[in-house]
Amino acid sequence: MDASGLTGLHLASKNLKLEIIQLLLYCGANVNLANPETGQSALHFAILSSSSKGGVTLAAGAECVEVLLHNGAQARMRDRNGIEAIHFACRCGRKDLVTLLLDHGADIDALTSQQESPLYLFLEEKRNQRKVQLLDKLLSLSYPLKLTNSKGCLPKGLLFPHARQLKDALLRMASDVLSLQEICKFNIRKIYGEKMKWWLQKKLPTTLWNSIYVYQEFSYASKIKPFD
Repeated sequence: MDASGLTGLHLASKNLKLEIIQLLLYCGANVNLANPETGQSALHFAILSSSSKGGVTLAAGAECVEVLLHNGAQARMRDRNGIEAIHFACRCGRKDLVTLLLDHGADIDALTSQQESPLYLFLEEKRNQRKVQLLDKLLSLSYPLKLTNSKGCLPKGLLFPHARQLKDALLRMASDVLSLQEICKFNIRKIYGEKMKWWLQKKLPTTLWNSIYVYQEFSYASKIKPFD
């Protein structure tokens, strides 16, 4: 551990050095040891580096994140600001990382200390509103829809004039009162995730499974004209 509390695994994860991460884990490195200053774990560092401009452009870091998760990294571990890995992944718009984290138990409705949800942070970035697939995924899993932070502010990305259609659609969704049946469907999709989706298909009656997964997709995002 160096003077700032970073371990070898923290540094390897921060620099996305896959082979070194694997070696350190093989030698017994504590995958969930947090930095004493920030409260961030190796998973936080790997997600942060993967979420940088270069990481997003090169789609880097997914292997490092996957190795950490397979070796016991806690997807719901929070840093000093209450931020989980899923918040970083959503803010940078990395669908592959979001899917990995959800498959390992991340909470799509987790709130930071500022009461920001993963969806909120996704919508903070203007560029993310082109990422229709990830937006649809978040909308299909997020309930209740949390569009404001602790100060009552909407995400910055929704404040641009040309985001008005998306903002209005999301605000309508957030005000909708869902039936108990629909809420249960949200929870089933969240709890079982993509990995167990096909297992459930074999266990449930076809009509019930279809009502959960072959639902009318949240196509609000697909109807929104992407930013120029």
